[in-house]
Amino acid sequence: MRAAADLTAARLSAWCDLPGDRSAPALARRWVTAMLASWDLGLSSGERATIVGLTSELVTNAVQHAVPAPGSPAGVRVTVRAGRGVVWLAVCDPDPTPPAVREPDFLAESGRGLYLVQAQADRWGSVPHAGGKYVWFSLCCGAARPSPRPHRFRSVP
Repeated sequence: MRAAADLTAARLSAWCDLPGDRSAPALARRWVTAMLASWDLGLSSGERATIVGLTSELVTNAVQHAVPAPGSPAGVRVTVRAGRGVVWLAVCDPDPTPPAVREPDFLAESGRGLYLVQAQADRWGSVPHAGGKYVWFSLCCGAARPSPRPHRFRSVP
């Protein structure tokens, strides 16, 4: 595992290269947890859990579904950035195929990863690049988190 951090800018940024095998999701969870703690962002326990959980989903998808092009490395890179109340995280894998959200089968043991990302992240997407793609999400945290709109009940005639 290789990792680096840039703490000189107003925004914090770090990356970590992980193996393209079943150990990657657990390594990613531990690394992201450590990075978020070291940056002392004032995240709530719920925000930390959401970021770590969504990271695990994206890394799991990359390891399970990404097919590297011939000659490409088989690992994944996790990049996390934080600043101005937003945490942004991307997982880079060697497969250029864009991810697709499918309707989950809630009785199945898998298949809900992107559904969860879509439901819990404030924004998410994917970006192709020469070596594959980045799948990313962002989460507004703390004071930057938009307050929920009040639920309005409609009267039923």
